[in-house]
Amino acid sequence: MLNGKRILVMGLLDTRSFAWAIGSKAAALGAEVIYTVQSDRFRNVFLRRAFEKEGLSIDAYPILPCDVTDDAQIAALFQQTGALDGLVHCIAYARPETCLAPTLAEAPRADVLRAFEISAASLAFVAREAKSVLRRRAGIVALSFDSQHVYPNYNWMGVCKAALEASARYLARDLGPAGIRVNCVSAGPQQTMAASHIPGFARLARSWPRRAPAGWDRDGDRHAVADATVFLLSDLARRITGEVLYVDGGHHAMGLDLVREPRPRKRASASPESPAEPPQQS
Repeated sequence: MLNGKRILVMGLLDTRSFAWAIGSKAAALGAEVIYTVQSDRFRNVFLRRAFEKEGLSIDAYPILPCDVTDDAQIAALFQQTGALDGLVHCIAYARPETCLAPTLAEAPRADVLRAFEISAASLAFVAREAKSVLRRRAGIVALSFDSQHVYPNYNWMGVCKAALEASARYLARDLGPAGIRVNCVSAGPQQTMAASHIPGFARLARSWPRRAPAGWDRDGDRHAVADATVFLLSDLARRITGEVLYVDGGHHAMGLDLVREPRPRKRASASPESPAEPPQQS
């Protein structure tokens, strides 16, 4: 499906992240995969330890630094990657103590602007520089989370995800004439390092399957998200752009938690000694 293609996956945190699942799937389908991390220090200290715990050598993977708040670093990144057939944006940040607090409007302006810059606007800044190296029929995919509903504590990150999805639609318009498609994948909750900083996330993840008719595994369905992402990167999705593809077990489409009808109990036949009582009137 991706044989011979070169894919850039931005925002690698560890081997349990969406970025790693997507990159691994793309590589298994024949792609050459390049990853980015926020800094060399992150790569050489934290990520190295995470890889070693899994018995992996970090030096076996091309992992480049890129702080998306720095235009010079973004430009330098694409000078190193060479021509690309796909780009995956797995980048988000909001200060938990303020932007992910119980109420929206109490967050300081500086924290909100930083969250927006990293989590939403960075997609456009990255796409601007990537355009010169993306081949025709290339695809850009950004990772999102349900922006149509309100979730406890998600607050400014929810706002940023809505902006991210809107940005993808406008980029789809702008980059379409160059043969570049732009889409989002809206994933259900997964137990990742990023999610661990969201207050109340564990409770949200536990409750998710109750409204997911196709089921949801908060520990393993990152691979389902990866499958959908590589589909959007592939030529199979050559006429799909400006879309948000939900990979959440169907949660986004349900209005209420699913009520599982209990199995009807076998009614015991009444005996002459114990006549059945008539139903109560209400």
